[in-house]
This record gives sequence, structure tokens and C-alpha cells, in this order.
Amino acid sequence: MICRDISKDIVRELKSLPQGWVFYALKSDTEYLYAGIGKGAGKKLHGYWLRAQEDRLLAEVFEQARTLEYCVMPDSMQALAKLKSFAMEHHPLYQHRIYPWAEYVYLGLDSHRFPFVGIQQYSNDDWQYIGPFQSRFFLVDLLDSLSRIVKLPFCETGTFPCDKFDREICRGWCLALSTTEETELEHDLDKLDILLSETFMHPQNGILEMVQKERDAYYDDLEFAKADLLDDEIKLLSGYREWLNFLYVIKDLSWETDEFRIERGQLAQATVDGKRYDFPIDKAEYRDNEKLAIPLSITDEMKIIYDYFKERANA
Repeated sequence: MICRDISKDIVRELKSLPQGWVFYALKSDTEYLYAGIGKGAGKKLHGYWLRAQEDRLLAEVFEQARTLEYCVMPDSMQALAKLKSFAMEHHPLYQHRIYPWAEYVYLGLDSHRFPFVGIQQYSNDDWQYIGPFQSRFFLVDLLDSLSRIVKLPFCETGTFPCDKFDREICRGWCLALSTTEETELEHDLDKLDILLSETFMHPQNGILEMVQKERDAYYDDLEFAKADLLDDEIKLLSGYREWLNFLYVIKDLSWETDEFRIERGQLAQATVDGKRYDFPIDKAEYRDNEKLAIPLSITDEMKIIYDYFKERANA
């Protein structure tokens, strides 16, 4: 591995890491502190350094770090195997105290409970959970987009009804929960349950295709500005569909080669530098409302494995 002194200009050294899949380890004068992997690891480490201004554990890591060791890996799976074997061999001091997934969130659905659709930190209640998602901002933008396209609830206040109903952005599903409000509209929460399920839990629900068709129609009519406005919507919906496909597949993903064994979407065994390693895997029992939910702590590993499998399948 390449070793760099980061004690003099840590920002420059972090940013100078090569592109592609990189394994890295931060080390003090006496021991390893933290190890990780990433595609564009320099940007990721620089983000950690910025977060250290408010995160006590990250601040301790960078205060003690004197050297940065790294090596470029051939692909994501070998990078993952390198990280897990390294952690098993060296037990970096902060490896299990820093949570890269600390900001990940779940989407929660419940057609009979206000606010019907919400962002949840954990999956231990009785909502219908989907996720987690690696970006809260992505999920907020998605909910805002779908609430406008399908007129599903995206309640941003703690009271109901809100001004979205008055502005005809929402159909006012919350009125079905009120014993004081009267409306000429028929609010059937069982119908809402079907709509939430179709919209958020079925990848091939036709919404993406509907928006793409509308965008193409704008282009055909030479209304390029309007067409461009839908590009962000299409990107959001495509990203969500791909994430749903990942969640549907990953829990049952298993295969074995001469180098790796994947079990329940996790790396259970690997050969690294001629040595075989057996890794413990999470064997969580999922409730009925967690069919599309996975544990926060193994989300990154599962996504690496899913992407690797998908790339090989399409090669």
C-alpha cells in the first residue's frame, strides 16, 4: 500500500486520492484508527473531515491521524473484501464507532395514520417501511414530486388540513380522519392504501413512463424549456425505481465463486491475498412491514454487492 504523511496538509492529501475503487486506512503513530473504501474515496474522506467540525468521533480520528495508507482496487467486490479482512485483522480503533449510515432514512407508509407518508429514522414501529435511503434530500424531493404528479399526501405540517388542499395540490385524504370537517369529496382510506402501495412499492407502476411521455411531447412541440423541467423528475423517478429493484432482490441474493461467497446479500466469505476469511452476516428476521426494508448498518455493503452482481449479469 501507498503511505502518505497527512500531518502537514491533510486536505490536500485527502483530495489527491486516485479515482476508481480505493481502499484506505487512517493511522496514528501507533495504531490504525479507521478504514474504508469508496469510488472517489478522496471526496468521501474530505466530507468526513468537514463533518469533523461537528462530529466528536471524527474530530478525534483526524486529530490523531498521522498517515494515510491506500491502494487502488480492481473492482468494488475486491475492495469490500479488502476492507472486511483488514478490519478483522487490525481492529481499527474507531471502526465500529463511526457510522457512515447515520444520516440514512426510511420511507414510512400508513394509509390510516396521519401524515400517511413520512421520513423515519428507524424501522422499529408499525409503519410500512421502505429503505433505507442514503440521502434524506433525495427522499424529500421524491415525495414532493410524487405528491404533485399523483396528488398523494406529503404533509409538511403537524396539523391538517393544510393549505395544499386549498390549493388543490392534495386531494385532502386527511379529512377522512377528521370528525369535524365536512366535504363533498368521498375519502376512502382503503383506496389510499392501494394508491400508496402502487406508487411507492411497485417499480413498474407507469409513473416514470407517463412523465417521460409528457417530456417527449414537449420536445416534439419544440417547448424545450418545459421539457427540460421534467428532466429532474425523470432522474428522481428512475433513481427510486432502481433503488426499489435493489430492495426487492438483495435479501435473497446468494452466489459463490472461487473468490467469494455471498449469502443473504452479504459477503460471507472471501479470499484476500491468498488467505480465506469467513465473515459474520446479519441474519435479521424481517416483519411483514419490513419486506422492502434492510438494516441501516449493512446497506452500503448490500448495494455494492447488488451493483457488482448487476454489472456482471449485464456484461
